Amino acid sequence: MFKSYSRACAMIVVLLAGGLGAVTSAWAKDVTDVLGRVVDVPEHVQRVVLGEGRLISTFAILDRDQPFKRIVGWQNDLRKLDPNTYAAYVAKFPEVKDIPLIGQASEQSVSAEQILALKPDLAVFSISGHGPTEHSPVADILEKAGIAVLFVDFRVNPVQGTHDSMTALGKALGREAQAKAFLDFYQQHVNNVSDTLGVIDDSQRPSVFLELLAGVWANPGHTTGKGGMGELIKLVGGRNIAAGVVPGALGDISVEYALKADPDVYILTGNQKPGVMMGAGVDSATAQASLKQVLTRPEFKDLRAIREGNVHGLWHDFYNSPYNILAIEALAKWIHPEKFAALDPQRTLDEINQQFLSMPLAGQYWISEQK
Repeated sequence: MFKSYSRACAMIVVLLAGGLGAVTSAWAKDVTDVLGRVVDVPEHVQRVVLGEGRLISTFAILDRDQPFKRIVGWQNDLRKLDPNTYAAYVAKFPEVKDIPLIGQASEQSVSAEQILALKPDLAVFSISGHGPTEHSPVADILEKAGIAVLFVDFRVNPVQGTHDSMTALGKALGREAQAKAFLDFYQQHVNNVSDTLGVIDDSQRPSVFLELLAGVWANPGHTTGKGGMGELIKLVGGRNIAAGVVPGALGDISVEYALKADPDVYILTGNQKPGVMMGAGVDSATAQASLKQVLTRPEFKDLRAIREGNVHGLWHDFYNSPYNILAIEALAKWIHPEKFAALDPQRTLDEINQQFLSMPLAGQYWISEQK
């Protein structure tokens, strides 16, 4: 299948390459992406295609005043998978509705032909996710047509990936100062968490079950393993119950496994109905009501964490965003409330809004169950 797909797309390259002359000229700088690839990027990047629409969070920081000014195409995942954030962007930047789509919310839906027709200077893809990834033939096709392709990562190795991705994009877009300012802020907050936690024995790590898209995912037990948000759980001194059975950033555990593990802390992520309503434009009452509704599911009702009231909700899209520093701080307070009594994620959110964003993060991005 991939061979025939590649042959078809190669023909597209031949047909369209003649119109890409402006793209293939005036290479000016080398940028190293998260895969260690050294990519030739034009001096002045003006036209960008996003392999995932949710990657716009990086442009909201780097192109603060006009985050969409370079975006000439993207996937439809933001509208489909995080409609509240999409609506918030549309309210402030109406032109968002007119950005051409290169696909829906899967790698298979992405059209190389459509990307080529948009004549981008740069394509930004994630190494894992809903768009073209590390092994996708789409990247090879674009590079053969002279289009620079950068791979980023906020979901597999979120902390190091945030550093490497923001650094690469800052250089590619001529926004090095903005990238450095954010990363300095980011690292300062990570260091504060690590220093406050100190060195702890495994026996001092509370067990944690983080269920992703609870109430939305087809089967209960969709979770994170050794990478992804599992890495964040470990960073803040928790013990992820799925780390030994889910080798990657995402995977599933059975209901029986979760009940047997009987975690100290239960965290549910979400961003839309019928799951936990979190994120842009969502108020506290709506988030609380949706959390209580999801907790009525029969599968996990016998968890000790639910009986003891150690249940929390987290905006799902922290798992794939440079805003994950807010998830780190919220997780720290839930997992080690005594150690992190002075930590204030809301203050950190306010600082991010004031220092880095023209469209503030406004909504309920984390919540604890109220009995």
